[in-house]
Amino acid sequence: MFTPRAAWTDAPEQLRAAVADALGCAITGHTDLQGGMSPGPAAALRLTDGRTVFVKAMSAEVRAHNHLLVGRESVVLDLLPESVPAPRRLATVESGAWIALVTTWAAGAAGELWSDASIDAVVAACRTTSGHRAPEGLRPVVERIYDFDGWERVVAAGPADEWEAAYARRAADLAVGWARWTAGDALVHRDIRADNTAVDTATGSATLLDWAYAAAGAPWLDLAQLAADIVATGHMLGGQVAADRAYRLIQTLPPEAARYVVALTGMWRIRAATPQHSVLPTISAWRRERVRALRPLVTRLITDRVGAA
Repeated sequence: MFTPRAAWTDAPEQLRAAVADALGCAITGHTDLQGGMSPGPAAALRLTDGRTVFVKAMSAEVRAHNHLLVGRESVVLDLLPESVPAPRRLATVESGAWIALVTTWAAGAAGELWSDASIDAVVAACRTTSGHRAPEGLRPVVERIYDFDGWERVVAAGPADEWEAAYARRAADLAVGWARWTAGDALVHRDIRADNTAVDTATGSATLLDWAYAAAGAPWLDLAQLAADIVATGHMLGGQVAADRAYRLIQTLPPEAARYVVALTGMWRIRAATPQHSVLPTISAWRRERVRALRPLVTRLITDRVGAA
């Protein structure tokens, strides 16, 4: 998403050989994949036994945070019940500064934009996921959410434009107490984005990918995050349809879901103001674009709250 991923062949030969050993069969070919928020390689591996599997790898020397996430996801995947729509871990291999995670291949693909069909499929996957109690070993969601005081920090620093002058204070007020009202014991993915899903159009089902931030939280949380991403990523029928679909989804959820979308936008706003990471040089621009796209929805949610008071 932000920077081209390294190729699978850029990973050390020792790591690639260790992956084959862990899988118990030779790799006959691969297809490099792009997308996501990691500069490390990701690929579809074709095996001699006819299987296709997914692999992601990362060097701690390139970006320690992503290396940590690969290891964390390896642990999370082993905790998930079979009925959760997630890939299954096949192997985790470490070699020097590198780590690689191999999972089953998820049928379908992530679209560049949302469609009504993909929204429906991911809504169903999120509801299936949150229907499970979070397994022992997963941390509470308060430990997987960061910078939800973003609007408060914007207010303290001074608004950057007229919109922030009019709405930042009210947005900050809505985010107050987030650690309390996001809490729960449901299994939540906590990082729902279009590029973290694989939608199988043949079956109308979706697999949720990238489980490093999974936690125990409120059961509506992933659906609120989905609503934000529908607007921030976009809908194939245009911005107004994206806003409509997101708003309709939020209206089916508890009132805290609207507060979550407002707080999430504040997180992206404050993070966009932080220095760019040299490995992911466009991440700040990506965050700014998300905030810009979400402003009309956030305005509507704030106005709804005021009108209901």
